[in-house]
Amino acid sequence: MRLLHTGDWHLGKRLHGLDRREEARDALAEITAIGRDRGVDAVLVAGDLLNRRHVDAVALGDCLSVLEGLAELGPVLVAVGNHDDADLWNALRPYLVARGIHVAGRVQAAEDAVVSVETRSGPLHAALLPWPEPARLRSELGTSAQSSKATYADLCRAVLDAYAVELRARRQRDGGAAVLVGHLMVDGAVAGGGEREMTMGITYAVSPAALPTDLDYVALGHVHRPQAIRSGGAARYAGSPLALDFSEDNHSKTACVVEISGQRTTFEEIPLTAARPLARIRGPLERLAELASAHPRAWLLCEVELEHPVLDLVRQVRAAVPDALRIEPRYPAPVAADGTAATGGDAPVRPLPELYDEWYRAQDRALSPRLLTAFETALADADAAAGDA
Repeated sequence: MRLLHTGDWHLGKRLHGLDRREEARDALAEITAIGRDRGVDAVLVAGDLLNRRHVDAVALGDCLSVLEGLAELGPVLVAVGNHDDADLWNALRPYLVARGIHVAGRVQAAEDAVVSVETRSGPLHAALLPWPEPARLRSELGTSAQSSKATYADLCRAVLDAYAVELRARRQRDGGAAVLVGHLMVDGAVAGGGEREMTMGITYAVSPAALPTDLDYVALGHVHRPQAIRSGGAARYAGSPLALDFSEDNHSKTACVVEISGQRTTFEEIPLTAARPLARIRGPLERLAELASAHPRAWLLCEVELEHPVLDLVRQVRAAVPDALRIEPRYPAPVAADGTAATGGDAPVRPLPELYDEWYRAQDRALSPRLLTAFETALADADAAAGDA
């Protein structure tokens, strides 16, 4: 059985104001074409189809078109992510299932979460685990989460264990392959950089040991860098189909094709080239065009080395480098009295009232004692409030 694993599309996401709709559509068309060329039997989509829960109608329309195109290859099995509106996708389920697209928006009991479909290569049993929302997880699990002391990781592990039991039972009864599609943060995964930072910490992490090791495949979403997970089983992040942030400027984007043959699972990573890459360049203003020429298709972040501020820097950079999306000035490091570069680590910290007084004098005004006292009082009150918090 051959499967196409994808996810983290983030349709509707802009990059520094740039609408990348056409790039995203091209990247997903490329993934669909790869699935068609490889003759995949089903498609696993591991969440974050859209970039915002506040739905962009255009992005949603594009998303539904892509899902319907993928459904022409075989059954599509989707677990939504933390960027997706779970209630919206649950409401769309009747429309989608009639088109061979199976979606889970909320964490469900194992017998409901596991979907069994027929493919050209036999039965496929897929447990769909959407992003386990911490605020809702306990109530969604009901009696499965009786202990009030259970942590988020404990609850997620209980879900994974229950899903694995149901998957094993169906595989033993009906044959075929058993997979889990989950939008999860697995501890130890290397972040891509463009993920939502607040959902990447240990608070939301699940141990690799919690992933079932005897399933045929575990298809993961949430982390944008393609990678295998060292869990003892066949578990993998597909990554995002295009670089979503300049922190992903050095990442390769790939399509993941999974082949299950008996008890052996193998992967093929096919490079994706439809979307434009992201790149960083750094140098003086007069060299930026030359540096940009090394990245002919890329959107660029330009770090401009300057001796002093340039009033119309953005205009000048974009005149030289039309594909510059972000422009950051870079100035020489301060020089200490002995001629060495000052790191600032050992420099005395000047008190804020002194800096406030200096700023006033720079405006050709004198800071009155009354105003200085009021400033110092406000600082003291702020420090006290911070201490209480």
